[in-house]
Amino acid sequence: MKLQEPQSQPVSLGTLWREFLPLSLSDVTMACGDPMMTTTLAHLPDAQNNLAAVGIAKSLAIFFESPIIMILHAANALAGSQDSRKALWRFTLFVGGGLTFLLSLLGIPMIFNFVGVSLLGIPSTMLATVSQVLLLMGGWPFAIAWRRYFQGLLIYHGQSRAVAKASIFRLFTLAVVLIAGFSLQISGGIVAGFALISGVIVEAIAVTIFARRRGATLPPQTVEPLNLPRNLAQVWKFYLPLANSMMVVWGGRAILISILARAEDATIAIAAWSAAWGLVLVIANSTRMVQQMVIKYRHQVSDKQLLTFAISVGTACSSLLLLMSLTPIGDRIVQSFIGNDLTLAKSIKPVLLICTTVPLFVALQNATQGFLVSENRTGHVNLSTWLGTGTLLIIATLAINKGMNGATAAAIAMITSMLVEIICLLWKRAVKSQ
Repeated sequence: MKLQEPQSQPVSLGTLWREFLPLSLSDVTMACGDPMMTTTLAHLPDAQNNLAAVGIAKSLAIFFESPIIMILHAANALAGSQDSRKALWRFTLFVGGGLTFLLSLLGIPMIFNFVGVSLLGIPSTMLATVSQVLLLMGGWPFAIAWRRYFQGLLIYHGQSRAVAKASIFRLFTLAVVLIAGFSLQISGGIVAGFALISGVIVEAIAVTIFARRRGATLPPQTVEPLNLPRNLAQVWKFYLPLANSMMVVWGGRAILISILARAEDATIAIAAWSAAWGLVLVIANSTRMVQQMVIKYRHQVSDKQLLTFAISVGTACSSLLLLMSLTPIGDRIVQSFIGNDLTLAKSIKPVLLICTTVPLFVALQNATQGFLVSENRTGHVNLSTWLGTGTLLIIATLAINKGMNGATAAAIAMITSMLVEIICLLWKRAVKSQ
């Protein structure tokens, strides 16, 4: 069952790229925040401990964010119905507020000291810093949910440049806070937590203003599709598999950090993986908006052309990451944002090389997910996510138990898990087409 059937219009590959690039910029600017933060923390006292602690805190914060990550996709897919918009908005406020309460509760030192040691295996030297960052980021899920709802409306109305501009405001805010924190030599954890929450609040405000000024919040003028969810219960049924998928993904990545905490080189492994993965995501995240293009143009462009578009985006970004991994330019980039920590740099380089295919895999993953979401087959997305995350944790655990370098083990496990998920998604697509 497809969500809606707008009239077909000729759309070229060039048109897809032109609309995609501003959306891609929004994800790139968001991902650029990680290397900027890593650079700042690397030049503040107790760098390795702060890098590892912030990596843990952000993984936990994103886990609590994960149920509402797909709000953007839902807002884009359901924007054709005013009733669907209203129901999704109520859902967004309810879930975002609940998750913010839970994250703030976890950040309370008395609670986190128990959870961090007994469940996550976090070294005791990091507990206080992680707790501080979590408390500062308490409003993170609500701000993200709010932001992604209005981003979805803007994308539906073809206002991708507004999404990009709001993300630039976020990056600018992050940079200002980081520079101020570095100048004042404030504790790395406090600087990181305040920078992250300030940036996302500014972006949420900006995207709301853009949506209202550009008419994205006005009721749709087209005939409303009959098969869209129109009340809170129907939205929940549509959205639950998507929310579960993101919880599994980010829950798995939080557990991955706890697996690395049990490696022989635990502190350096967590710091190296957090830093390297942040750098990989600067490039890989630029492909994620492929899914929004698939959802929007599914009924105007052939599946083959959309898949070709996704592969072209992924290949271009993977080539860039490969160039960074094998050339002296890459060495200088790594050294520029981690400082003179040669041990950390030595651990990061192999991770970058192993992860060169990540952008291509992310593009394929998002394209195939977009096909399924546009057909209201969100349950299949959920199944593939479970298989991929299970593979991630199994491979990482086995590698760590064999004594492999922690960051390298995480990279190999991540690549394998993404490949398994893509194969499952493509298989589900093939079964449907038959």
